[in-house]
Formats: sequence, C-alpha cells, structure tokens
Amino acid sequence: MKLITLLLLLTTFFAQSHRVREIAFVGKIENNEENFDKFFKEFCKDPKFQLDRIKFPLKVVVVDDEKRNEKVIQQNDWRHTNLLKLKKEHSKNKLETVDKTSDSKDVVFTNKDMGEIVHHLFSKIDNQWYLTGIVDESE
Repeated sequence: MKLITLLLLLTTFFAQSHRVREIAFVGKIENNEENFDKFFKEFCKDPKFQLDRIKFPLKVVVVDDEKRNEKVIQQNDWRHTNLLKLKKEHSKNKLETVDKTSDSKDVVFTNKDMGEIVHHLFSKIDNQWYLTGIVDESE
C-alpha cells in the first residue's frame, strides 16, 4: 500500500513538473517579440540584416514648403545607412525614437544647423521590426 501511495505521489509530482515546464515554454514562444533597441543596433551596423529588414519597395516622401513628392526605392538602389554612426559624427546630429504605437516607431534624425529632419518609420510585422517608410522634411 505504501508503495502504491509513493508511486501515485511521484507520478503526480512529475506530471505537474512537466506541465509547469510546458507552460513556461509556451510563454516564451508567445512572448518572443523582438526588442526594438537590440534590433535597431543590428539594423544600423549590419548591411545584410538591414536589407532583410526593409519592406521594399520602400516609400519615401519628401516634404518641402510647397509640395509633397513621393518616390519608391527598390532593394537594388538601397545604400546601407548607419544612423547611429551619423549621430556620432557631429555634435549637432540628434537621433530620437518616438513610440507611435506598440507596433510602430518613428526614429527621427535631425541636424538643425543643416536643416535636416528625416523620419524613419518602423513597423512590427509578425513580431519583427521592419523599416516601412521614410519622410524627409529637410529644408
């Protein structure tokens, strides 16, 4: 009788332990969302990663005082851009990340002395971040 009780207790313990590990594993999968800061650092430094994480054709809007011009950049026309490096090149260069929603961010590059204001629009698609548009408001 003691042996049967011991076996039942061990069976229950191992079943619960397995269930807890299973729940933890499912939780990890469900929360497998990409951290934007880590993504952005990799996006800036790695040209291949950058190409993979841009939704081409990329829509670029150039805004000036009188009109709004739209164009698209194809993948073969894209040149690697390291915004973090540009920020460090001049003390007047600024880089600010604005949370638009939980699934979209606006990384704004500015240099007020040069009249540069460029918005880089990022969207989370299938839990991964992508550059989905650029708006250039430079003077």
